Amino acid sequence: MSTFPPQRLPDDDALDRARDAQREPPQPDLLRQWRESAARAAGRAYEAAYGREIPETSATVRWTLSPRVAATVAVVLVAVGAVAWWLAGPGRGAPVGLDAPSASDPVTADPGHQLNVTSEGTETVPPAVIVHVSGAVAEPGLVEVPGGSRVADVIASAGGLLAAADQAGVNLAREAVDGEHVHVPTAGEQADATGPLSVNAASAAQLEELPGVGPVIAERIVADRDAHGPFTSLDDLQRVSGVGPALVAQWEGLAQV
Repeated sequence: MSTFPPQRLPDDDALDRARDAQREPPQPDLLRQWRESAARAAGRAYEAAYGREIPETSATVRWTLSPRVAATVAVVLVAVGAVAWWLAGPGRGAPVGLDAPSASDPVTADPGHQLNVTSEGTETVPPAVIVHVSGAVAEPGLVEVPGGSRVADVIASAGGLLAAADQAGVNLAREAVDGEHVHVPTAGEQADATGPLSVNAASAAQLEELPGVGPVIAERIVADRDAHGPFTSLDDLQRVSGVGPALVAQWEGLAQV
């Protein structure tokens, strides 16, 4: 009796291939294989050029950076560089201080305090003035007071007013002038009682005692004296409206400055 080999069916071949596929090792990852091959090629090229091969770990790390990580590192480096450039720029990175005034800078004075300053920058003191004081004062005579003093200061230096003094007969607020004569009249004193009338000290009522002087001209003389200072001579009275050379000539021997 003859025997025949068993016949294989198509399904048996497919089953064998499936079993062989399970027993075969998995195929290596093509991308990983390409990276390793490229790393080895780079190592050989470096060794040929410099005589030493790049460590495999370094090559692996460099080649395994993903594009996303590389982009992140690039952005960080750009940001750090921009900040460093900004800090190193001109006018940055250093505190800004206020400029201290130098000695050559002009100094403005308080408008309410005007000083007499020479060209050398030193303050000058006004010269003293000497005034002749007569009439109802405690110590009549020559009085020396600082420049810029008022008639009230002059009278105070002369011992002050007596009880019989007529304060209305003298302008206490007027600034004293060097060389002038301040006469303080007593109450009811007449112009000719003590000699010539002082036009720089007489009141309007006393000035009316002079020839040709009425209330209007007397008030003008007092107003001009208060506004522009004492008269320096009888002729200086011609600066008052209504007073001329003929009128001043009538006062010779009756009035004085």
